Amino acid sequence: MATPPGRSAIALLRVSGPEARELVSQRIQRHTEWPNRQAFLARFLDREDQPLDQALITFFPGPASYTGEDLVELSCHGNPILVEGMVEALLQAGARLAEPGEFTLRAFLNGKMDLAQAEAVRDVVESRTAFQAKIAAQQLDGRLSRRLEPVKEQIVTTLCHMETALEFVEDEVNPEGRSRLGEKIEDADRQLKELEESFQLGRLVHEGIQVLITGRPNAGKSSVFNGLLLDERAIVTEIPGTTRDALTETIDLAGIPVRLVDTAGIREASDPVERLGVEKSLQYLREAGAVLFVVDQSIPFDREDLYIWEMIREYPCVLVVNKEDLPSRADIPNEVEKGCLATVRVSALEGTHFRELKAALLAVTTQGQEPGDEGVMVTNIRQKQCLERCRQHLRAGLEAYQGGMSEEFPLYDFRKALESLGQITGETTTEDILEQIFSTFCIGK
Repeated sequence: MATPPGRSAIALLRVSGPEARELVSQRIQRHTEWPNRQAFLARFLDREDQPLDQALITFFPGPASYTGEDLVELSCHGNPILVEGMVEALLQAGARLAEPGEFTLRAFLNGKMDLAQAEAVRDVVESRTAFQAKIAAQQLDGRLSRRLEPVKEQIVTTLCHMETALEFVEDEVNPEGRSRLGEKIEDADRQLKELEESFQLGRLVHEGIQVLITGRPNAGKSSVFNGLLLDERAIVTEIPGTTRDALTETIDLAGIPVRLVDTAGIREASDPVERLGVEKSLQYLREAGAVLFVVDQSIPFDREDLYIWEMIREYPCVLVVNKEDLPSRADIPNEVEKGCLATVRVSALEGTHFRELKAALLAVTTQGQEPGDEGVMVTNIRQKQCLERCRQHLRAGLEAYQGGMSEEFPLYDFRKALESLGQITGETTTEDILEQIFSTFCIGK
């Protein structure tokens, strides 16, 4: 199945492999020749050879297909009963269910895309914001692979010169030549460092961040939560302790998916139900990447506020001074204001200054590196680890080379660096790595 379970107007099934056309032919009422890459309508037969549905069928002969193999796509009505019957009929005819990501794995193995592009397929499918989709589409287009190509060429050039010097003693590289080759490796390392550093923002764009909204009961946490969502998602009353369980919603913050968590006020609660809510808040706090600390300016800042501050002071924090429409009575300690990375005064009741609040939250979560047209960005930990290993070997080899050691010693590290670089695009890889990557794909992709 290339479409998810459930009812829809259309469902899409794919069959890939050298006998795909012959297998599907067993289940349709059609005896004429199959046109290549042109859809035709046929009646599909169930396991008892009875008409089940009409399907629009398209044949893509390999290698001009997604997988690089013969591929048949069947578009039928999206009724789960009909789809299940078609799958069972195809299985009876000799097909088997695809493993997660198997279609994309075959595309990679058949040279239709490299490994970085294959990972981007998953990212395109799982994108939750337009910016995520844009970055994933750039990866799918091969932007990261093209960015790595000149770096790879620099390392290969260095390897060739050094292997020549090792093979032919009379061609030993002179000190000036050693310096030039060393500069090539240093330049390659600088370029890889830029890519590695892009992971800080790339990971945020790819995975998002959880932001906890906390404060004493009745400080206006739920109102701030609703204001950020532009929706009355949380129930708001004047009764302290209304929020007993956590509410979560995701917003698009300049392309970064931010999961907002509205929690019960953190305090020493006597009510057993409220106490469970406080414990839940502390659990979400441990998983948070940033915190919005909501303070009610219409009442004095007291020990309850200070108790919360002690809990959250180690987290990247935005101080949200709520109820700015009321006279200020809160004397916020200097250590709290200085300890927070930003302070924003809002009125959740009147909806004022929420644009400034979102800007402050974005700056805190990205540490000032706001998403834009960054070019190439590393977005997953596997690619970052490959870059780290590559740079480690480059630096070790460069140190040995500049120290005057024989070429055979730095050659080992430079070859390992090239191997680590190749693991990003799949030029060098192992079965374990492929299994780890493609097991995270959805069925049918």
